[in-house]
Amino acid sequence: MKLRNAAAVSLLLAVQVVGLGGCGGGSYAQDHQSSPPPPPPGHSISSISPTSATAGRADLNLTITGTNLEATGNQTSSYVVWSMNGTDTSLSMKIVSDTQLSAVIPAALLRDPITAQVRVEAIHKADDFPAWVTNPVSFSVHAAAPTTSAVSPTLVALGPKGTQQFSASLNGSNAEAMWEVEEGAAGGSITSTGLYAVPAQVGTFHVIATFVADPSKNAAATVSVVASGFAPTGNMHTARSGHTATLLANGKVLITGGGDGSAELFDPATGAFTPTGSMTTPRSRATATLLANGKVLVTGGFGPSTSSLPRLNSAELYDPLTGTFSATGSMVDPRVLHTATLMNDGKVLIAGGTRAGGGGGAAIASAELYDPTSGTFTTTGGMYTDRAQHTATLLTSGEVLVAGGWNGHAADAADDPPWDPLFTELFDPSSGSFNLSGSMSTTRIGHKAIRLADGKVLVLGGVLAVQNIHEQLPNPSYGELYDPVVGTFAPLENVTVSRYGYTATLLRSGEVLLAGGEDSGNTVGTAELLNPNLRTLFSTGSLVTQRIGHTATLLKDGRVLVTGGTDSNGNALATAEIYQ
Repeated sequence: MKLRNAAAVSLLLAVQVVGLGGCGGGSYAQDHQSSPPPPPPGHSISSISPTSATAGRADLNLTITGTNLEATGNQTSSYVVWSMNGTDTSLSMKIVSDTQLSAVIPAALLRDPITAQVRVEAIHKADDFPAWVTNPVSFSVHAAAPTTSAVSPTLVALGPKGTQQFSASLNGSNAEAMWEVEEGAAGGSITSTGLYAVPAQVGTFHVIATFVADPSKNAAATVSVVASGFAPTGNMHTARSGHTATLLANGKVLITGGGDGSAELFDPATGAFTPTGSMTTPRSRATATLLANGKVLVTGGFGPSTSSLPRLNSAELYDPLTGTFSATGSMVDPRVLHTATLMNDGKVLIAGGTRAGGGGGAAIASAELYDPTSGTFTTTGGMYTDRAQHTATLLTSGEVLVAGGWNGHAADAADDPPWDPLFTELFDPSSGSFNLSGSMSTTRIGHKAIRLADGKVLVLGGVLAVQNIHEQLPNPSYGELYDPVVGTFAPLENVTVSRYGYTATLLRSGEVLLAGGEDSGNTVGTAELLNPNLRTLFSTGSLVTQRIGHTATLLKDGRVLVTGGTDSNGNALATAEIYQ
């Protein structure tokens, strides 16, 4: 490779190509005192390939396509010239045809980011004067993208006996890494595959990944070990999602359904699950309600099918004394995505949901009451609008607050705007009818509603990005508080949770534990404590297993049992864990 200074107008040092298809050697002999002539008609470059390269790469093959690129006769030779920063360099080249040349850009010219010009020249052998010069074409050498190294998750809070699986990536792709804890054994331990286990003491520690492919690169994650958090307990006998978990009067937890008819009991004293009697009908996404007599009422849900999932109107009772299920009266309507609320008189209010009809599972407004004494369901007053995936919360007054959900109606329904209902309703057990109550700031579907110690109802989440076909109301609140005394909602300021599908469990402290769910399409194990009085969220120890579609049940000793759900790959889980 030879260089010349462009200040001398056109001194070319080039490798001469001898004969058709030959490779170069030799150079221009002298400086020219006049500019190269303009390209005569018919000698031009139409394209080059590639048109750019990353700085620091190796030699690069360049293809030049155009018209009349080969010098004719024995008195001239063709050259490919690379011009940048006032210096011209002839490239080693080969003539493929009269319309195509190939050249090699050496690594030395690709070392730094720059824009160069590529042209083809024909030189007279007698005086090294250009016979013709093509149009120049730009070639860009751009800076290499910085190498990005990361550990995921980058920040996690873990409780006593907590574990966390870390992964490492280079430039967005999974990469093999060597793992260590920066603080040594005092900061916990980590396996060669990135499984971290917390130390005995609380504190902030750092997990370091050094990349096998490039040991000069590393990345770190921060682990906060807190006094409260999740720890594994015994596994269920069946992987479950869409199941129910009901705290029994004896302190055990009844787990039902979620894909089959099996059921099992969790014993907090031993941390183990044991099978119990199976349901009379396999079902998923049913409701399970603890009755005043200690039995559990299971209603509706999806039944088994090889094609479409049927919505069930059947119901059954679990008797913890015998460990068996038995059929009870059937509901008036088949339902799924409905609510079942135990009222002060011992009856259960069944409201809304979807049924196999009205357009293939349209939401319904009907409601019915289950009487444990007679074991029968009877129709009661209907809601003002169809609802599914709503909430129904027993108030201290004995009324039931029904909020949110979708109604599946076109935009000419009586509750316009918006499409799904903003207004809430109160069921009055003394009259068996629903009455209108205050409106929320936004429509909500699949949200959480929790009655707090002061009698107010905390409503969280379920805010859709697109509010059907209507304009969203200004400044919708992620969380709101319903005051039953005045029947209105007030915003819960400064509280926003980016994920959805989490569980919300009221703790003895008055705080609400939010666990798991999905964030930006990723299943997560994040856990937080919400203080409704202070309007603040605090991180707490994360779930051992990332999950969505799980259950969270407050135990009699104040701990929380989390069971099942699905992982990030959509697989049902049999694992369970305890928050304390």
